[in-house]
Amino acid sequence: MRRSTTFTSIAVLAALGMSLTACSSSSSPKSSGSGGGSVAAETLYLEDNTGATAFTEDFNPFDGNSFGRTQNTDSLIYEPLLQYNTLNPTQAPTPWLADKIDWSSDGKTATIHLHAGVKWSDGSPLTSEDVAFTYQLVTDNAAANTQGVPKAASIATPDTSTVVLTFASPEMASAQAIGNQLIVQKKQWSAVSGPATAVIKASQAIGTGPYVVDAFAAQKVSYKANPAYWGGKPKVPEVAVANYASNDAATTALAQGQLDLAGNDINNVLTSFVAKDTQHNHLFQTDAPYFPAGNTVALLLNTKSPTAPALADVAVRKAVSAGIDRASMASQCETNYELPASSSGGLTLPLDQSSLNPATAKDLKPGSDASAVQSLLSADGYAKVGGKWTKGGKTISFTIIDPNSFTDYWCDAKAMQQTLNGLGFDVKVNGDMDYNGWNTAITTGKYDVALHWGQGTTAFQRLQFILDSTLTSPVGQPSAGDFSRYQSSAADAAVKQYQNATTPADQQTALNALQQELSTNVPAVPVLYGASWYEFSTANFTGWPTKDNAYVNPTPQDQSYEYMILHLTPVK
Repeated sequence: MRRSTTFTSIAVLAALGMSLTACSSSSSPKSSGSGGGSVAAETLYLEDNTGATAFTEDFNPFDGNSFGRTQNTDSLIYEPLLQYNTLNPTQAPTPWLADKIDWSSDGKTATIHLHAGVKWSDGSPLTSEDVAFTYQLVTDNAAANTQGVPKAASIATPDTSTVVLTFASPEMASAQAIGNQLIVQKKQWSAVSGPATAVIKASQAIGTGPYVVDAFAAQKVSYKANPAYWGGKPKVPEVAVANYASNDAATTALAQGQLDLAGNDINNVLTSFVAKDTQHNHLFQTDAPYFPAGNTVALLLNTKSPTAPALADVAVRKAVSAGIDRASMASQCETNYELPASSSGGLTLPLDQSSLNPATAKDLKPGSDASAVQSLLSADGYAKVGGKWTKGGKTISFTIIDPNSFTDYWCDAKAMQQTLNGLGFDVKVNGDMDYNGWNTAITTGKYDVALHWGQGTTAFQRLQFILDSTLTSPVGQPSAGDFSRYQSSAADAAVKQYQNATTPADQQTALNALQQELSTNVPAVPVLYGASWYEFSTANFTGWPTKDNAYVNPTPQDQSYEYMILHLTPVK
């Protein structure tokens, strides 16, 4: 299954959009030619499997359920100011719509210098008014702020190519979120009400990007190159997103040469994919685990769930963490492409090793710890009744939701159910939903427990996504983060401390506090180190990122598609 780490779409410059897409596998996207992969070699076929039965025509970059967002293709149309390579944190950002962003010494002012000559796809010029409007939009609409952009105290436009963002406190910690905000056109969006939920049809998708929507259908969406693109006409003239119902269907299409790019968890990937065409079928790296770790997969525990009140109890949350068998899930459900999480602090290892709080290093056991569960729950007043942990006549009951089309996560969910029920919990699983239904349940807080990939592309953003209560909304309203609905003054203070930090030492102090908060109060349970799923074929296109040429992190990210596709060259 493909996972997008777009909470802050903070970037990563490259890679594919991984979700499962849904289409009847009998409708092969390249079947109109002489065989799989031989049709229009200048059309790049990709899939982003979300498990949806059909695509929905919506290109709203602020809506987490829109086509562009779920398929990670928003940046083919809408672009960021800067691009970042998260595989190399020391690498300077790549100029994009902005040539640079200058920060004041106190970290309270960001001056954006726009690139000259950029035009919207309708022919009008990009100006500072468009950029200022976009930042005001996400400042005023929390649900639309999917990048985690801090609220600006004031926004000024000294001239047509300069924007000045002023913040009430230092915000250099959010530089990447600011740089990666996708920019929209003021002329169009000033007339849009409810920007987080508005439906933007294909004909209304106006952006500065290298592509425009060419055709929309429930099972296939195609983009054609924007001939007037400010960066020069793309070498790849057309991009098509195909819809597959499951990982298995997408894997079959990939192995048969019907796809150029995918981001799925494929069982026996060397046999199922690489060996089918060793000359052209490739992974990011040739040695195990084949995919770099790009996020921390966590079990989100809804602390405000009315159907699972026990999750409001920290002892119960700790017991859930102690009870799950991470090693078994890694081997049986993830075929060891994703390794067991070893730190309760929530960072992604080894990517975030330099930011790790030593107090949370290697404190998670890979296997299930029955004695820890016994100790935690007994001390909390629970006792076994009929084999189930019970207090006040109520068991520790909750339901784990994950679409069964997400084959690996569905396997994980069932494995956790079996293990936890064997320890005395009362766990159910529900996979009868598509991606949109699942995502809506999580973002609006109408769920108990869900396994979810991590968000953000820096150590701070990964923790902020889980712990920053300013990102959440009341149950029933969509949230940009803190899907556990966890509220902690200590966590919020640590978030602010990091944002106000002016030295690396101060930043690390705040990161240590955030990791300790997650470890101590467990609003989410670190489970696995999520792979940056990435499979590609060189039969039709060359220039893909690899371990030896890691110009971009091949993880499912909005900006990733654009940056990577612009590096590709058709073979024919």
